[in-house]
Amino acid sequence: MWKHPEAHPGAFLRARFLEPLGLTASALAAGCGMPRSRVSDILAGKRGISADTALRLGAFFRMEPEQWMALQADWDLSQAGLDAEIVPLDPAGVLLGPLGVTPLPTRRPKRPTLVPPERHSTELLAAESAAEPYEPRVHEEVRYADGTRALVVK
Repeated sequence: MWKHPEAHPGAFLRARFLEPLGLTASALAAGCGMPRSRVSDILAGKRGISADTALRLGAFFRMEPEQWMALQADWDLSQAGLDAEIVPLDPAGVLLGPLGVTPLPTRRPKRPTLVPPERHSTELLAAESAAEPYEPRVHEEVRYADGTRALVVK
């Protein structure tokens, strides 16, 4: 969310870049190859920072354009308010996350065969070394806000 004392990304641009550098809106527009009206609208808070503008500001100020896009996204999210209560989706058998939907395992992993101590011989050791090594899976428990739990295999 928006964490800056400035009222809009345009005010941020003016207070933290133009004023300290002594740049005018016209000089910024000329340096970035943008119309003066676009820069004026951004500085007045009437227009947001588009992808094209972020690329131009990033190149002009030697910054990553993603920083300008993140600045605009923070502002947009702080201004958008949800009027309706949203009930989160909680489908059975899957875990929802930032990379999409991950199906949860439906069966337990195969357990290793336990060998009685008296069977430890060179014959058994040779068979064990030829067999596929058992690697236990690591599970992480995830808890949702409503108390529902899920296991995720790492």
